[in-house]
Order: sequence, then C-alpha cells, then structure tokens
Amino acid sequence: MKRILSILSIVISMFLLFVNPLCGQSRTGKLNGTWEMEVKGNDLHFEFETSTEEDHDGKMKNSYTISKSDLSGYSSGKNMTFSLIKPGGEIKMTGDVESDKGEGTFVYTPNEAYVKSLADVGYKGLSLHVLLLFTLKDADADYIRNVKSLGYADLSEENLIALVALNVSIDYITNIQNDGFENIPISQLIGFKALKVDPDYIARMKKLSGGDLSAANIMSFAALKVDEKYAEEMYKSGYKLSGNDLITFKAMGITPEYIKEVMAMGFTEISKDDIIQLKAQKVTPEYIKEVREMGFREELSISVIIKLKIFKINKEYFDKIKSAGYPDVSPDELVEFKIFKIDKEFIEKATKFVGSKPSVKKLIQLRIAEGNHNSH
Repeated sequence: MKRILSILSIVISMFLLFVNPLCGQSRTGKLNGTWEMEVKGNDLHFEFETSTEEDHDGKMKNSYTISKSDLSGYSSGKNMTFSLIKPGGEIKMTGDVESDKGEGTFVYTPNEAYVKSLADVGYKGLSLHVLLLFTLKDADADYIRNVKSLGYADLSEENLIALVALNVSIDYITNIQNDGFENIPISQLIGFKALKVDPDYIARMKKLSGGDLSAANIMSFAALKVDEKYAEEMYKSGYKLSGNDLITFKAMGITPEYIKEVMAMGFTEISKDDIIQLKAQKVTPEYIKEVREMGFREELSISVIIKLKIFKINKEYFDKIKSAGYPDVSPDELVEFKIFKIDKEFIEKATKFVGSKPSVKKLIQLRIAEGNHNSH
C-alpha cells in the first residue's frame, strides 16, 4: 500500500509543483516570455515559457494549440510580429516563422475588465502567470461560478489553477458526479483528471471488480494501470480478485507468470495471502528450488520457505552448518541458529569448550550466555 500512496503522491505533487509558482500577488504590467511553435496541419502547437528576470513568481510552461485563423497578422518570415487576442488579454509574439516551425519572444498584457471579473468572483490579486494560463485556457468568471455551483463553493486558488491547467470541464465534473461520485472532494477530482479517469474507465473498473469502488480505489486502479487484461489473466491463474486484491497484487508486481512459476514448484493450492507474502519477501522459484536442495526431511510449506527467506538462509549457510556436524538440523532450528548468529566458527569453539558436540538447544544456550557475558 505504501507504493500506491507513493504513486498517488507523485501524481498530485506534479501539479502542486506547477501550481505553487503561479500563486501570489500580481503586479500591474506585462509578462514576458519565449515561445516555440510547430505546425500541425492547420493548427499551430505553441510552447510558452515565461521569463523570470522581472518577476519572482517562478517559471511557467504551457502548451497550447492555436488555429492560424485565430492569430492576427500571422505569416512566415524573419522577425515577424503577430498577436493572439482573447478575452483575458493580448499575447503579442515576435520571432522567426518557417513553414513548419518558429520561435521568438512574447509579451502578455492582461485585459483589465477580465481581471476585474475574476476578482468579482473571489480571485483578486492573481499573478500574471495565472492570468496568462487562464487566458490561454479560456477560463473565465462563468467557469468559476459553474464549478462552485457543483458543490465546490470554497474552491481555493490552488485548486482552481489545477482544474484549469488540467482542462477540467464542467461536463467532466458533472459526468463524474453522475457516475456515483456526487460528493467527490476536489482533490480527488483533480486526481481523476490527472490520471485520465473518465466515466467509461469507471464503468469498466466497476465491472472488473464486481462491485462498487471508492474514488480512492479508482485512483489506485488508474495509477497502477490495472485493466481488464490483468484481471482476466489473474482469474485464469485461479484467483477471482476483489478490487482491493487487484490493487494489492498490481502494486506488489505480482504477475500471472509469477503465480504460474510458483505453482509449478508444487504449490497448486497456494492462497492469495501466501502469494502476497512470497512476493513481499522476494521469494523466487529459484530460491524455492535452492531451499529444497538443502535436503530437509520434512516437506517444506510456504510459511517455512518465507521464514527461511526472511532470515536470509541459503544453501551456502546450511552447508556450513552441516559440515560442522549438524546435517539433520530442522528449518526452525536453522532459523534459531541464524537469529543467534551461530556459524561454523562458533560451533567449533562451543564443541571445544564442552568437549563434545553440543545439542542444538545447548548451542543456543551457550551463545546466549556468551552474549550476556560480553555485555558485562
């Protein structure tokens, strides 16, 4: 589960890193930056990046696709000047434009009426970075009012910026709410969009898991890329997993191939919990084979194999214990040997001290006694 939380934290953090430089008080004036452009059919794909020489709000990069017809004065050539005029203000661009690409500098001048309209709905003092983002994304006061009317009256500036940056539309919000998440918190809604969760994905995941899923479950599914193929392969391996089971298996990297390999070692009735424990301890089919080659008299269970792996017991260690005169030591006794750091050298020293080969119990007692003596 730690891995799941880590993945979700990374996803959300990506947008917080983007958002935080944008927050803060704006200064009157204009915002300068650079642009790069690539022609894609009749559209122009722009990458805008703000400069930081004259402000302290940090950098902002933003991708935006613009139709040629939306630009005033656009043509190819050297040192060309053209503009994108939107309700939020004017972006005046200067630079070199070739047939398929271009680059240069821009100056963004916000529209005062637009700035006032945002202030009137509760967002006063937005930075020039934010205003540029909102202008490019066509986020206006009506959008904000509509978002608030859907249950987010206390929408923070940070969350609003994330919604705009991710292109979260009003239709997207209502579709998610109508799909069983009427009261979804804004943070999870942002997470849904960041992970490209849509109603179709939600429906498929509910069918996949055989029941209702929480927003957190859906986000975990999306972050871990749980899909129908993975679930179907697991079912073929003999496991009909719940939504939480699928999340756990995928988070731990348990694949159908891993299950088949373990089952091929003779564990055909292995439980879900055993598979999880084996994977958690990084038990491989090769390790199971190595343990079996140690020659224990009793049949080795999954729990015993896991215990041996936890204490890092391998054939090399066991061979040294055997060569020291203990060929019939049991797995549990071997574990005790490892816990108390009993090795071949200690056995030889203990045998010399006692005058004959000590029992397993006596070896452990001598090691404890030695430890108590050394502590004084």
